[in-house]
Amino acid sequence: MRNLLKAKSFKILIAVVLILFGFMMYSASLSGEQNILTAITSFITTPVQKLSALISGGIGSIGDDLTDVETIKAENELLLTKVRELTAQLVDYEELKQENERLRGILQLKQENAEFEFVPATVISRDATDQYGTFIIDKGTAHGVAYLDPVITADGLVGYISEAGPISSKVTTILSPATDIGAIDRRTLDGGVLGGDLALAKNGTCKLSYLARDCEVAAGDIIVTSGLGCIYPKNLVIGEVTEILAESQDISLYAIIQPAADITGCIDVFVISSFNGQGAVVNGELAGTGEQPPAQ
Repeated sequence: MRNLLKAKSFKILIAVVLILFGFMMYSASLSGEQNILTAITSFITTPVQKLSALISGGIGSIGDDLTDVETIKAENELLLTKVRELTAQLVDYEELKQENERLRGILQLKQENAEFEFVPATVISRDATDQYGTFIIDKGTAHGVAYLDPVITADGLVGYISEAGPISSKVTTILSPATDIGAIDRRTLDGGVLGGDLALAKNGTCKLSYLARDCEVAAGDIIVTSGLGCIYPKNLVIGEVTEILAESQDISLYAIIQPAADITGCIDVFVISSFNGQGAVVNGELAGTGEQPPAQ
């Protein structure tokens, strides 16, 4: 027993017990304040807890950010869908507006010429190799379309039916040299013959030939059909005078005409299938040209 009391390890044990007892007594005297052991433990664990909280909060923030990105993406998709729908509606509106304008122009022409009979048609193909804007429409003899019928838009004269099939027809435009139309200046009543020219066709224009030297035709004047030859009714708008020039080997003048109709870009046209005084062929020839009608 005496040896145990003298042992170093025993002395150390007693010292530790006394120290712990002292801590216990000290903690009891603090009345709710943190003891030294707790303070030491807190000093060690608090930074770890803060780091853990920071990491947890960061993960939550990242999750919130990802949620926000997905929400914004969904909202953008919804907005894009609405934009597409509105764009489609706008296109439909513009098409309806243009169609109404075309129909309004034809209605006015019909009101001014009650005897006109119209066949509405759509351009279904164009000859890319033809420099005069020749095209095919989706109406033919089965619809009342006939050879030499005039073809117009609401803006003005486009050309004539040069070949009529059962369900489709070929239209030769006023840009072609094959065209030969009696025309007058609506302001001065000076007359001439309207036809096409290769050089002019490249610019989308045609010419009014055989104008008298003393004519009063001027730039800006409107040229209309004269009704002579019975192929075209009277007063169809052809186009506007842009320039007056002298023929190189003649004493007459000619005028450069900018067509009122969109010759090479028109889509919807109207065939005048009947009008008062209509008479396509005279003595087996195309009136005013001396050309033989093509075989049917």
